Amino acid sequence: MVVELREYKLLDGARQQWLDWMKTELLPYQRSQGMKILSTYVYQDENGDDWFIWTREFNDTEHKEQVYANTYNDWWIAEIRPKVFTLLDQANIRVRLLTPVDLS
Repeated sequence: MVVELREYKLLDGARQQWLDWMKTELLPYQRSQGMKILSTYVYQDENGDDWFIWTREFNDTEHKEQVYANTYNDWWIAEIRPKVFTLLDQANIRVRLLTPVDLS
């Protein structure tokens, strides 16, 4: 299993527009391409900036690579990616791979 933790700093005033777009277009599209969305969160940091946090799960590295190839295609690059950066601070996007730990 491969789990991604993704953290996006939202531009000022973009929180609700981002959440609406994620709910109506981005998440349904990504799910249709085989992504499993585990959770979504928002928080406001000590500077008053809004952040969107989410986790995605893939079966393994090969599955992740295939889903990425299907999802981030020419349409995504031309149509979706430019819109993303009208709502997110491009310099403050973090993607981390999480490793499960058995503590039982």
